[in-house]
Amino acid sequence: MELNLIDLTLDIQTSSKTTLSQQLLLAGEEFAEACKQAVCCFPLRHCAHCSARNTCDWQLVFGQQLSTDPEALRRYQKPPLPFVFSVPILDNRDNQAGVLECGMIVVGRAITCLDMLLRGFSVLLAAKNDSLHNKLLVASSRDCQGNVFPLGSSETLSHPENLAVISAEDILGKCPWECGNLTVQLLSPLRLVAHGRLLNRFDFSLFALSLMRRISSMAYYYGRYEFDCNFKELSNLAHKVMCREDHFGTTRGGSWKTAGINGYGCFSGNIGGLLPFFMLGRYLHAGKNAAFGMGAFELDIS
Repeated sequence: MELNLIDLTLDIQTSSKTTLSQQLLLAGEEFAEACKQAVCCFPLRHCAHCSARNTCDWQLVFGQQLSTDPEALRRYQKPPLPFVFSVPILDNRDNQAGVLECGMIVVGRAITCLDMLLRGFSVLLAAKNDSLHNKLLVASSRDCQGNVFPLGSSETLSHPENLAVISAEDILGKCPWECGNLTVQLLSPLRLVAHGRLLNRFDFSLFALSLMRRISSMAYYYGRYEFDCNFKELSNLAHKVMCREDHFGTTRGGSWKTAGINGYGCFSGNIGGLLPFFMLGRYLHAGKNAAFGMGAFELDIS
């Protein structure tokens, strides 16, 4: 599979860790605008009429251009954003000055746009400085084994040779394919939608279908890869998985945009064919607002 990603840690000095955490979880449109401000040479032009459109990093990342292939468009629909932030969910007891450690995954073709993403992130932090006094201290790169390599102390890569690229093969090579038990632990609220409504209970089959759509679309648009599997058959398998323990609940969060499902559950069944999507989903999250920290999860497979 030609799907690569990079896994970054971003250490941010701030005067209020909880406030910054809440702001980053809601920073979707602001981050897109900050990245455009960081790289756009023609800010007065409309993107649709810009001569630099076809070579623009901002368009590659935020344009979410639809496929011109009708069959691919039917199957994959609109591409997700090719990056994922991990933002710690903090309560008021952590509302103090210090270093907030966040993560950022960048996927496939968007890796070439990393300078823009880091510069845009610094612009976003600077926009909050009137109240929070934020500063990006250091960015580091993690490899598949969790080893950390420093990249630099600003929004530019002063040590690009330390950038560790992780392949899908690296991730899937750790799959215990012969297994029948799975524990899903949600690390941030999961927002799943069915029939236009936000779910308030965890549904394994809908979670699996959400991951299959997200991961296959990400692979197609940013890795030029199509999964060779029977999605209808996998969907049927997901519906047959049994829940052994349900410790899920709901959280309101600081905003309706951060409300979702939390907790953990244990499941049994024929899950081997679903594992590639679950393993990649550990990096790419699930559900709505996944790009900005929602739907993060861990797995225990046996």
